Amino acid sequence: MCRSSTLDRLNLPRTALVGLLATLLSIALLPCGVAVADTVETNFEAPLFHTGSVNEQPTPWPNGWKSAKPGDIPSLPHGYDQAVVTNSGAPTAFGGQSLRLSNAYNQCPGCGPPEFHFQTYSKPTTVAAGESLPNTEYTAEFSFISVKPNAQQPGLLVSVSPDEGEGGRMSYIGLEDAPNGIEMTFFDTPNANGEFVAYDLGTFPRNVPHTIKFWIKLNPAPGSDLVRIYIDGHDAGQCFTTWANFYRATSQAVPVIDTLQFRSVGEQENLSLVGGGYLFDNVKITTSNGPGPPGCDLPIEKKATTRAASPGSRVGYRITVRNRGRLAASNVLACDRIPHHMTFVSADRKLLARGGRRCLPIPRLGPGQSVSFHLVLRVDANAPPGTETNTVEETPGVAPPRPPPVLGVMAEKVASIPPLEAAVAKVRILAKRASPRRPAPPPVTG
Repeated sequence: MCRSSTLDRLNLPRTALVGLLATLLSIALLPCGVAVADTVETNFEAPLFHTGSVNEQPTPWPNGWKSAKPGDIPSLPHGYDQAVVTNSGAPTAFGGQSLRLSNAYNQCPGCGPPEFHFQTYSKPTTVAAGESLPNTEYTAEFSFISVKPNAQQPGLLVSVSPDEGEGGRMSYIGLEDAPNGIEMTFFDTPNANGEFVAYDLGTFPRNVPHTIKFWIKLNPAPGSDLVRIYIDGHDAGQCFTTWANFYRATSQAVPVIDTLQFRSVGEQENLSLVGGGYLFDNVKITTSNGPGPPGCDLPIEKKATTRAASPGSRVGYRITVRNRGRLAASNVLACDRIPHHMTFVSADRKLLARGGRRCLPIPRLGPGQSVSFHLVLRVDANAPPGTETNTVEETPGVAPPRPPPVLGVMAEKVASIPPLEAAVAKVRILAKRASPRRPAPPPVTG
């Protein structure tokens, strides 16, 4: 996908402008099959941008932004609640103007499938990124702050997704204004069946600006895409994937990505949000053929303190989780599955009881760090002889269940998060010893 493009930045020095023109000329002369790093930035400043709807600013799509205008969608007579506005009290980094967006206007229930084409989209890059394209690396970042930083806006929920301009989302982060701040939720599809997994990235104060960055590597093999999310410069600590598995599982082509979709989330109007929402600024998107983010490297080990045990005796296990990667891991859950013929006795760390498992939550594990815990199990008195296998599983990014994003497809649900790693330790259960026979009493004579 090749497009002509310019940068939405102003006040370039003359030497930089000459360099920019030379770069654009070289891009225009290159065939679409050649990898070319491409960057588009938007800061919404005048005179390139004026106040009012961001649609067709600074020029019509695909050389500018797009969003619904009145009349585009019969069930949305006002379009979406978005506009470039003059800043008053906004952070200095946001300059004089920013994009304001809320989910005040949405399609009414039963008014047709979810609408994607007319959502609010940033100006796309000249060259898209895709698993089968020369450019396979995509990065995008943006900053935002609540329009009302000192008060909650109930019902406010906007999502931001890497996209191709028509609703082919390949990732998703939701920004919900909750009582305690802005709750950020991420969704990916790590399973071959394409089901969605939710990750709670935390709750952040609404009275300060935040910057979110997507770092994505698109690979042709199923389930091999890598996604990292950074919030205010800090890695979210999880090796995510894209939505490619969803498209494959539903027999759809995996989309390319070259823009950001700023989506008004909801199924009904919330008129209290009109004129409110979030301010967005400093949007930057780059596609290239770079190596992408580092993957996950969290091996888990498990050892038993004895190789054999008798019924009624105790067995100890030492479990260790290590981070051999280059980035921190967060919200890792290490769970020991208590064997059928054993009973939990104690542990040297406080563990969570989850059904037949005992779990240690690890909020953060930095590069090179490890966490260990020791637990003691008792072999049941009626345990049969044989080998008892004890399995421990490691699951990253564990979060409370959240509803999946609206996709306009049937049978949507949040899938359980599969373990990333597992380790086993085997103990041989000895045969139960027979009780010694008591001597027969002497005969009774009389």
